[in-house]
Amino acid sequence: MISDLITASDAEADPVSDEEMVFLGAGLLFAGHETTMARLDLGALLLLTHPEQRRHLVSDPAAVDAAVEEILRYGVPDAGVMTRYARVDLELDGVTIRPGDLVLLGIGAANRDETAFADPGRFDVERAQNHHVTFGHGNHFCLGAGLARIELRTGLGTLFERFPTLDLAVPVDELRLRDEIVTGGLAALPVKW
Repeated sequence: MISDLITASDAEADPVSDEEMVFLGAGLLFAGHETTMARLDLGALLLLTHPEQRRHLVSDPAAVDAAVEEILRYGVPDAGVMTRYARVDLELDGVTIRPGDLVLLGIGAANRDETAFADPGRFDVERAQNHHVTFGHGNHFCLGAGLARIELRTGLGTLFERFPTLDLAVPVDELRLRDEIVTGGLAALPVKW
Protein backbone atom coordinates (compact mmCIF):
# COMPACT_ATOMS: atom_id res chain seq x y z
CA MET A 1 0.00 0.00 0.00
CA ILE A 2 2.81 2.38 0.86
CA SER A 3 4.49 1.54 -2.46
CA ASP A 4 1.25 2.42 -4.26
CA LEU A 5 1.17 5.75 -2.42
CA ILE A 6 4.73 6.49 -3.51
CA THR A 7 3.86 5.58 -7.10
CA ALA A 8 0.78 7.82 -6.89
CA SER A 9 2.92 10.65 -5.59
CA ASP A 10 4.85 10.52 -8.87
CA ALA A 11 1.66 10.64 -10.98
CA GLU A 12 1.48 13.69 -13.21
CA ALA A 13 -2.31 14.01 -13.29
CA ASP A 14 -3.08 14.10 -9.57
CA PRO A 15 0.05 13.62 -7.48
CA VAL A 16 -0.12 12.77 -3.78
CA SER A 17 1.72 15.40 -1.73
CA ASP A 18 4.28 14.46 0.92
CA GLU A 19 1.86 15.67 3.61
CA GLU A 20 -0.96 13.52 2.21
CA MET A 21 1.36 10.52 1.99
CA VAL A 22 2.44 10.92 5.62
CA PHE A 23 -1.19 11.29 6.75
CA LEU A 24 -2.31 8.20 4.78
CA GLY A 25 0.70 6.17 5.90
CA ALA A 26 0.13 7.05 9.55
CA GLY A 27 -3.57 6.21 9.18
CA LEU A 28 -2.74 2.82 7.70
CA LEU A 29 -0.20 2.12 10.44
CA PHE A 30 -2.68 3.03 13.18
CA ALA A 31 -5.52 1.04 11.58
CA GLY A 32 -3.21 -1.86 10.91
CA HIS A 33 -1.88 -2.10 14.44
CA GLU A 34 -3.94 -0.81 17.35
CA THR A 35 -7.42 -1.42 15.96
CA THR A 36 -6.57 -4.84 14.55
CA MET A 37 -4.79 -5.86 17.74
CA ALA A 38 -7.87 -4.91 19.77
CA ARG A 39 -10.18 -6.90 17.50
CA LEU A 40 -7.86 -9.92 17.41
CA ASP A 41 -7.96 -10.28 21.17
CA LEU A 42 -11.71 -9.64 21.40
CA GLY A 43 -12.30 -12.06 18.52
CA ALA A 44 -10.23 -14.76 20.21
CA LEU A 45 -12.10 -14.14 23.47
CA LEU A 46 -15.48 -14.36 21.76
CA LEU A 47 -14.54 -17.63 20.09
CA LEU A 48 -13.10 -19.03 23.33
CA THR A 49 -16.28 -18.18 25.26
CA HIS A 50 -18.65 -19.39 22.51
CA PRO A 51 -17.44 -22.94 21.86
CA GLU A 52 -20.23 -23.76 19.36
CA GLN A 53 -19.19 -20.78 17.24
CA ARG A 54 -15.55 -21.81 17.49
CA ARG A 55 -16.41 -25.38 16.43
CA HIS A 56 -18.22 -24.02 13.38
CA LEU A 57 -15.21 -21.91 12.40
CA VAL A 58 -12.78 -24.82 12.92
CA SER A 59 -14.97 -27.25 10.93
CA ASP A 60 -15.43 -24.78 8.07
CA PRO A 61 -12.35 -22.57 7.56
CA ALA A 62 -14.18 -20.72 4.76
CA ALA A 63 -16.46 -19.32 7.48
CA VAL A 64 -13.66 -17.00 8.64
CA ASP A 65 -14.98 -14.09 6.53
CA ALA A 66 -18.40 -14.16 8.19
CA ALA A 67 -16.79 -14.75 11.60
CA VAL A 68 -14.60 -11.66 11.21
CA GLU A 69 -17.60 -9.53 10.23
CA GLU A 70 -19.52 -10.77 13.27
CA ILE A 71 -16.57 -10.08 15.57
CA LEU A 72 -16.38 -6.56 14.14
CA ARG A 73 -20.14 -6.07 14.64
CA TYR A 74 -20.48 -7.70 18.03
CA GLY A 75 -17.25 -6.44 19.59
CA VAL A 76 -17.97 -4.56 22.78
CA PRO A 77 -21.47 -3.02 22.96
CA ASP A 78 -20.31 0.33 24.33
CA ALA A 79 -17.19 0.54 22.15
CA GLY A 80 -16.31 4.11 21.43
CA VAL A 81 -18.02 6.96 19.71
CA MET A 82 -17.49 8.82 16.48
CA THR A 83 -17.64 12.58 16.61
CA ARG A 84 -19.43 14.46 13.88
CA TYR A 85 -20.93 17.91 13.46
CA ALA A 86 -24.54 18.36 12.37
CA ARG A 87 -24.98 19.97 8.97
CA VAL A 88 -28.74 20.53 9.15
CA ASP A 89 -31.41 20.97 11.82
CA LEU A 90 -32.37 17.60 13.22
CA GLU A 91 -34.78 16.59 15.95
CA LEU A 92 -34.18 13.40 17.90
CA ASP A 93 -36.31 12.34 20.82
CA GLY A 94 -37.54 15.88 21.45
CA VAL A 95 -34.05 17.43 21.29
CA THR A 96 -33.18 19.83 18.48
CA ILE A 97 -29.70 19.54 17.04
CA ARG A 98 -28.56 22.62 15.11
CA PRO A 99 -26.00 22.88 12.31
CA GLY A 100 -22.53 22.95 13.85
CA ASP A 101 -23.56 21.07 17.01
CA LEU A 102 -21.22 18.27 18.03
CA VAL A 103 -22.88 14.84 17.81
CA LEU A 104 -21.44 11.69 19.38
CA LEU A 105 -22.42 8.52 17.53
CA GLY A 106 -22.33 5.25 19.47
CA ILE A 107 -21.05 2.63 17.03
CA GLY A 108 -21.68 -0.23 19.46
CA ALA A 109 -25.32 0.81 19.82
CA ALA A 110 -25.73 1.05 16.04
CA ASN A 111 -24.31 -2.46 15.63
CA ARG A 112 -26.87 -3.78 18.14
CA ASP A 113 -29.87 -2.12 16.48
CA GLU A 114 -32.82 -4.53 16.46
CA THR A 115 -34.17 -2.95 13.29
CA ALA A 116 -30.93 -3.77 11.46
CA PHE A 117 -29.94 -7.13 12.98
CA ALA A 118 -31.98 -10.17 13.95
CA ASP A 119 -31.23 -11.06 17.58
CA PRO A 120 -28.47 -8.42 17.80
CA GLY A 121 -27.34 -9.41 21.29
CA ARG A 122 -26.34 -12.89 20.13
CA PHE A 123 -22.84 -13.63 18.79
CA ASP A 124 -23.38 -15.62 15.58
CA VAL A 125 -20.52 -16.32 13.16
CA GLU A 126 -23.09 -17.59 10.63
CA ARG A 127 -24.98 -14.28 10.51
CA ALA A 128 -25.99 -13.79 6.88
CA GLN A 129 -26.94 -10.10 6.81
CA ASN A 130 -24.19 -8.22 8.62
CA HIS A 131 -24.08 -4.62 7.46
CA HIS A 132 -22.34 -3.26 10.55
CA VAL A 133 -20.90 0.25 10.80
CA THR A 134 -17.77 -0.61 12.77
CA PHE A 135 -15.64 1.07 10.11
CA GLY A 136 -17.97 4.04 9.68
CA HIS A 137 -19.93 4.79 6.52
CA GLY A 138 -19.80 6.90 3.38
CA ASN A 139 -17.15 9.61 3.34
CA HIS A 140 -16.17 8.59 6.85
CA PHE A 141 -15.46 4.95 6.02
CA CYS A 142 -12.18 3.77 7.57
CA LEU A 143 -9.19 3.94 5.28
CA GLY A 144 -7.70 0.80 6.86
CA ALA A 145 -10.85 -1.38 6.76
CA GLY A 146 -9.57 -3.66 4.00
CA LEU A 147 -6.20 -4.12 5.67
CA ALA A 148 -7.83 -4.79 9.05
CA ARG A 149 -10.11 -7.43 7.52
CA ILE A 150 -7.15 -9.19 5.89
CA GLU A 151 -5.20 -9.19 9.15
CA LEU A 152 -8.17 -10.45 11.16
CA ARG A 153 -8.95 -13.21 8.65
CA THR A 154 -5.34 -14.33 8.67
CA GLY A 155 -4.91 -14.15 12.45
CA LEU A 156 -8.19 -15.72 13.50
CA GLY A 157 -8.25 -18.10 10.56
CA THR A 158 -5.03 -19.77 11.72
CA LEU A 159 -5.18 -19.30 15.50
CA PHE A 160 -7.33 -22.33 16.37
CA GLU A 161 -5.84 -24.41 13.58
CA ARG A 162 -2.35 -23.96 15.06
CA PHE A 163 -3.53 -24.15 18.69
CA PRO A 164 -6.54 -26.51 18.70
CA THR A 165 -6.59 -26.81 22.52
CA LEU A 166 -6.36 -23.05 23.13
CA ASP A 167 -8.35 -22.01 26.18
CA LEU A 168 -8.53 -19.14 28.66
CA ALA A 169 -5.99 -19.33 31.46
CA VAL A 170 -8.05 -17.12 33.79
CA PRO A 171 -11.78 -16.66 34.43
CA VAL A 172 -13.49 -14.15 32.12
CA ASP A 173 -14.35 -11.85 35.03
CA GLU A 174 -10.61 -11.30 35.64
CA LEU A 175 -10.09 -9.80 32.18
CA ARG A 176 -9.88 -6.01 31.95
CA LEU A 177 -10.93 -3.92 28.98
CA ARG A 178 -8.59 -1.15 27.83
CA ASP A 179 -10.83 1.86 28.16
CA GLU A 180 -8.00 4.39 28.18
CA ILE A 181 -7.60 4.26 24.40
CA VAL A 182 -10.07 4.73 21.56
CA THR A 183 -9.47 1.33 19.98
CA GLY A 184 -10.29 -0.56 23.18
CA GLY A 185 -9.43 -4.23 23.40
CA LEU A 186 -8.16 -6.17 26.37
CA ALA A 187 -5.29 -5.27 28.67
CA ALA A 188 -4.21 -8.93 28.45
CA LEU A 189 -5.67 -12.23 27.26
CA PRO A 190 -3.94 -15.03 29.21
CA VAL A 191 -4.35 -18.34 27.39
CA LYS A 192 -3.13 -21.91 27.71
CA TRP A 193 -2.95 -24.89 25.34
